[in-house]
Amino acid sequence: MPTFSHFLQRFVTDTHVFFALKVACALVGVLLPGLYLGMTHESVAMSLGIVAGAIAEPDDSPAGRVKSLLLTLICFWIATLSVQLLYPYPWLFAAGLFCSSFFFIMLGGLGKRYSSISFGSLLVAVYSMMGAAQAPDIWFQPIWLCTGALWYGFTSLIWLKITPNKPLREQLAQSCFCLARYCTQKAWLFPSSTDDQPSIHQRLAILNVDCMTSINQSQEMIARRLKTPDPELLQLLALHKITEQIHERITSSHYLYNRLKDDVHSNLLLDGFRELLRQLGTATQQLGYATLLNNPYKLSSGLLWGIQALGDQLQFSHEKTPFSAHTVNALRFLQKNLLEIVHLLDSAANVSGIDSTESLVAPKKIPAAENMKQLVSHFSFKSPLFRHACRMSLILVAGYALLQLFHIKLGFWVLLTCLFVCQSSYTATRTRLFQRIAGTCCGLFLSLPLIWFTPDPRLQLVMMAIAAILFFAQLRSNYSVAVVFITLYAMTAFGLLGIEERSIILPRFVDTLLGSILSFSAVTLLWPEWQYQRIPVLLTNATRCNYEYLKSVVAALKTSAQDVQSQQKRIAAHRADNALAQAWINMQTDPKQQRKYTNLCAALIYRNHSLLSYVSALGIHQELNGALLNSVLIDYAESMCKALNEAMVELSGNTIDSPIELASLSTKPELDPADPTDQRTELIMQEMIHIGIMTTEILKLSRLLKPLIQNR
Repeated sequence: MPTFSHFLQRFVTDTHVFFALKVACALVGVLLPGLYLGMTHESVAMSLGIVAGAIAEPDDSPAGRVKSLLLTLICFWIATLSVQLLYPYPWLFAAGLFCSSFFFIMLGGLGKRYSSISFGSLLVAVYSMMGAAQAPDIWFQPIWLCTGALWYGFTSLIWLKITPNKPLREQLAQSCFCLARYCTQKAWLFPSSTDDQPSIHQRLAILNVDCMTSINQSQEMIARRLKTPDPELLQLLALHKITEQIHERITSSHYLYNRLKDDVHSNLLLDGFRELLRQLGTATQQLGYATLLNNPYKLSSGLLWGIQALGDQLQFSHEKTPFSAHTVNALRFLQKNLLEIVHLLDSAANVSGIDSTESLVAPKKIPAAENMKQLVSHFSFKSPLFRHACRMSLILVAGYALLQLFHIKLGFWVLLTCLFVCQSSYTATRTRLFQRIAGTCCGLFLSLPLIWFTPDPRLQLVMMAIAAILFFAQLRSNYSVAVVFITLYAMTAFGLLGIEERSIILPRFVDTLLGSILSFSAVTLLWPEWQYQRIPVLLTNATRCNYEYLKSVVAALKTSAQDVQSQQKRIAAHRADNALAQAWINMQTDPKQQRKYTNLCAALIYRNHSLLSYVSALGIHQELNGALLNSVLIDYAESMCKALNEAMVELSGNTIDSPIELASLSTKPELDPADPTDQRTELIMQEMIHIGIMTTEILKLSRLLKPLIQNR
């Protein structure tokens, strides 16, 4: 277990805190000189530019960061100048607000970099509205807001030069923590009852979402840094590959775990597997802390001893009370697979980096024509991005209309709330709504006594800096707490501008409430996409990915030639599985009348994740032991591929002329006596039968979705 010093070190080295300190340095760099020179309004405008620039900043290499900064400044200049020019003309301003909002959100369809910049541009536009009426000329806000963003960009580049790989190190640590939680949860399978199986596998599918999300983020961060690899990056890349391999092995399944109680008559053996998985979880967690803190990692010697003892216990239990052949073979392979995980963890203790980057695949530069084609493809109501762009544009205009019609004091907070609360899905919007309201109430409650006890502008400046640090430290992990500190920041800023703090408490609360109501109404009434409607598409994609992955494994079993794209196919299958699981998670927060096919979706998630686990086990077996020569099993495996292809076709709304006989998928094939039969053949047969059982059940359950598929 990590000690208090571990938590303290982690807090100090946390990327979020690191990010917050960087923003605070930039803020202090403009607020202190501004206060000293009497340029309060200019320094506040620059501070808002810093906040917007920080939120708009994507993770990137130094060269990519410079390009992003230039694009950010261009977008910020256009947004702020447009607001300043159109603000005196309400009708023109409303039209401009709609068009610019739509444009910036659709621009996010080009990728994460453009998405963050687009959001920052909308944010800085709302900030421009705050001082549009008081600005001495049309150039005041564009100049000072963009100067603040430029100053932050310059500060960020210096920090990036000093610690280029720090965000990646934390992301790799998060991958280890996710894998540790997965190991600990999987331990509950030893043993587990038939009734417990669905809930355990559902939790495993949900935890796998976190694992793959974290691993994918690490992959993306590495890819952005490949142009200029340094020794530390190569070391972190080697760690990333280790986490990928651990994930591949720990997510594989080798047995129908609900049969363990009946097949294995040794509680000591099953308890041993459970304890070993828990120890693997602890060891993986320790690797995460070592990576995070940049400390040396040492694998516990007891873990290797324990897995060897488990192998001895397996042999002893089998001799005392013989298990069935397929049971003992499956458990032996499971023990061998866990031993490989231990070896991977041991290799992490001595990782020295990858000698060359030949195995690395740098992200291909997408031609401008393809980028435009990708953007154009989103211009349809079938695209969630297009619907979100329309929805956001309309509620921002609606918020502005309320501001104009009722002369709402400080009404720009309505738009600011809409911008932060309204998300592309109902679930995310609902979560943000509660976080925003709760955070605002707490922030208002705390702000007045703090401001009263710190009347000195210098102390208020310090309080602003502290609030900014805490805001950015919590922004990406706990939005409700972040809102508390940004509310405190805003209240202090108004105090420095000479506005009575008590006079803005009620407007802040009312505006936040209005913005939340507008956002919730929009996401509920304007082209909502409920999660149950996405299930057929996601299930079709998951089935297609499983089919491609299984086909590559079968091809390798036939020829022993590893498909060069097998790893990508495995990752694609896990991503599709994650998307399906995430839709089911989000469905739990949809309105009750929109939670349809809940039990059916849960059953499909369990079986899809189990199917993927069995295919992964088959792939690992091929990797460790080479080709399979048994022709009957090869034919049986190819029938699995055919069945998955059939499921994919049916889920697409089409029909199969000659459907496969379902009973044949879960029936043990008759082996040719002329073919050599050994323990490995028996084990692979069992793995394929498991795949057949899951494929059969997915086919049956998918047919229950036909009404939804037909109405899609």
